Order: sequence, then C-alpha cells, then structure tokens
Amino acid sequence: MANYNTTVSSPKSPEEAFDYLADFSNAPEWDPNTTSSKCVEGEPGEVGSRYEVVTEFGGREMELIYETIEVDRPRKVVLQSGNSSTEIRDTMTFKPTATGTEVTYDANVAPKGLTKLIDPILTLMFKRVGDRAADGLRETLGAKN
Repeated sequence: MANYNTTVSSPKSPEEAFDYLADFSNAPEWDPNTTSSKCVEGEPGEVGSRYEVVTEFGGREMELIYETIEVDRPRKVVLQSGNSSTEIRDTMTFKPTATGTEVTYDANVAPKGLTKLIDPILTLMFKRVGDRAADGLRETLGAKN
C-alpha cells in the first residue's frame, strides 16, 4: 500500500481550513496533480457528497469519483475513491494551535488485482505526487512549514 502523510501549520482557524479542504472541488487550487474537481452530489463538507475528479498519475489522466464518507467538523474529514485497480482513502485532520491549525493529510492508495505486482513502483510515484500536493497545500493554507 502506498501511503503519503504530511502535516502543515496554517494560520487559518480549524473551521476555515476544514471548510476549504472538505470541499474537494477546491483540490485543483492546491494539488497540481488534479486537473479538475466538481461536486456532483450533496453538499461540500457533508457525508455523501460526491466529486468528479480528474487527476494525473503516472503520465496519464484518471477520472475518479470521490465520496465523503466521514465528517467531524472541524476536526476530521475522510474521502474515498477507487477503480478496478486501486482503492484510495484521504483523511484530513485539523488540530487547533495557538497560532491557527495543524492540518494533517494522510492519503492511502491500496492496489487491487495485478496492480499489487507494481506496488513498490506505485509507492515511489505516489511520494512524488504527494510532495507536489503537500507543497501546494502549504502555499494555499499560508503554512509556515
């Protein structure tokens, strides 16, 4: 399983950071790997909201449907997606600090079927993709680290 975890310190309040990231249609603003994302069902930040997402991975575009499966505003939001070759789960947690919020983004990609054979390669590729997204997240949230 490929995993990417990063924590950034933002001057935004937990509510501001949560509302921004729980609306996954904002993903193209902070994730350079995401070409587009739009909410197609439900309300952003609510369980059951669904997003059509186009992302680039391994030199090709993939269309995915992400669904918000857990919400504890303003502490946690979990989205999941997948296709015939992978299952994806993104968990974002928000911890108040004296100067704003500590945002932790934890993303997991679990290969299925024959894709399991390339898991070590997938893990390396996912790290590069995660690093780019983490940089965008830091910039968008005004993070100091």
